[in-house]
Amino acid sequence: MKKIFLISIIFSYFFANANSLEILKKDKKEYRELEKSSIEKKYDHSKNSWIGTINLEALVKTTHPFDKSKDDNYTKEASIGFTQSLFESGGIWSKIDNAKSTFDYDLLSWENENSEILLSIYNTLLEIKKLKYQQFQNRIKYENKDIELIIKKIQYEAGKSDIIELNNAVMSKNIAYRDVISVENSLKDKELELAKYTDLKYEQIEILDFKPISKENFLQKNFSLMKEEARVDILSSSYKIDRSKYLPKLTLNANALYKNTKDDFNNMLSDTRKEDSQSTASLKFSMPLFDYNMSSKLQESKIEVLKQQTYLNDLKSDMESDFEQILTKIDTYEKISKSIDDNIKLYEDLIKANRVSNQAGMTASYDLEILENSKKINEYDLLINDINILQEYSKLYFKIRG
Repeated sequence: MKKIFLISIIFSYFFANANSLEILKKDKKEYRELEKSSIEKKYDHSKNSWIGTINLEALVKTTHPFDKSKDDNYTKEASIGFTQSLFESGGIWSKIDNAKSTFDYDLLSWENENSEILLSIYNTLLEIKKLKYQQFQNRIKYENKDIELIIKKIQYEAGKSDIIELNNAVMSKNIAYRDVISVENSLKDKELELAKYTDLKYEQIEILDFKPISKENFLQKNFSLMKEEARVDILSSSYKIDRSKYLPKLTLNANALYKNTKDDFNNMLSDTRKEDSQSTASLKFSMPLFDYNMSSKLQESKIEVLKQQTYLNDLKSDMESDFEQILTKIDTYEKISKSIDDNIKLYEDLIKANRVSNQAGMTASYDLEILENSKKINEYDLLINDINILQEYSKLYFKIRG
C-alpha cells in the first residue's frame, strides 16, 4: 500500500521538493505547479525589463502626384534601431531589486498557500483520527449506559428505585446512542472533506509527530513575516525607482537606415546602392529640472515604506503573542493528559480491588465491567488529548518555511 509521510513533506523545503504536492489530486497539483511556473516566468520578464529592444522596420511606398507633369515616385525603406538606458542614477539596479523582491513575495505567497492546503489536509486527518477514537469511546459509553439501565431495571423491580430514575437511565442510553450515530456521521463528513484534496484514503497517509520549535525559529521562518519583509523591500526599491526619475539619466541610441526613391518601381526594387544607407549613434543626457509634484510624490512613496515597516513590527508582535498562546494551550493539554493518566491509574487500582471482591462474591460483575469500560474511556480521552496537542503544534509548523 502506498504511504505518504505528510510531516516529512512539511519539513522539506517546498520550492525544492516536488513531493510537497504529491499528496494532492492531479488537477490541484497541476494547478499549483502552473501557478509556480507563472511566478517564475513573471520574474524572468521583470528582472530584464530595463534592457532595451531592437526594432526593425521596413516599408515600400508609392507617391502619385495630381500634377500630370510629374512622375510617380516609389520608395523602399528599412531601418533597425536600438535604444538602451545606460545610467539612471541607481534606477536600473533598483528595478532589478524590485523584480527580485516581488519574486520573493510571490513565491512566499505560493509556498504559504501550499502550506495552508497541507494544514487543511493534516487537520482533517487528525479530526478523522479523533473521531475514530470518539467512535470507539462512545460505543463503550453506550455499553455502560446499557449496564446502568439493566441495574436500574433490577433495582426498580426490587423496589429500590423509582420510575424517574429508571426513565433517566433510559434517556441516558438514548442520548449515548445518538452520540454514536452523530460521530459516525461526522466521520463520513470528514472523509468526504479529505477526498476534496487527495485521492488517497485516510489509512494510506501516515501521520508523524512534531519536534519542538523555538520562538526564534518560528519568527525567523514565519511565512507571514517573511512576506511582509519582502513587501518592505518592494516598496523600498519602488521609492528608489521613483527618486531616480528626477536624477540624471544617460541613454544610448543606435540606428541604421536604408532608403531609396525612384520613379520606376522595378528600378527601385533592384537598386541596392550603399550610398542610400546611413547610420546614426547618439548618447543622450537628460534630467528633469523642475517638477511641481516631485516632493509630494517622493514623500508619498517614502511614507508607504515606513507604513509597511511599522505594520511588519506590529505583525511580529502579534506572532509572538500567537506563539505564546499556542504554547499555553499545549501546556494546558499536557496537564490534562497528566490528570487523565492519574485517573487511569486510579481505575487500575479500583479494578484490581473489585476483581478480588467480585471473585469473593462481594460485588456484582456489572461493577467490574463498568470500571473496566470507564478505564477504556479515559484511555481514549488520553489519545484524543494527544491529538489536541498535535493540532496546536500544527498551527506553528504550517506557518513556517522549510
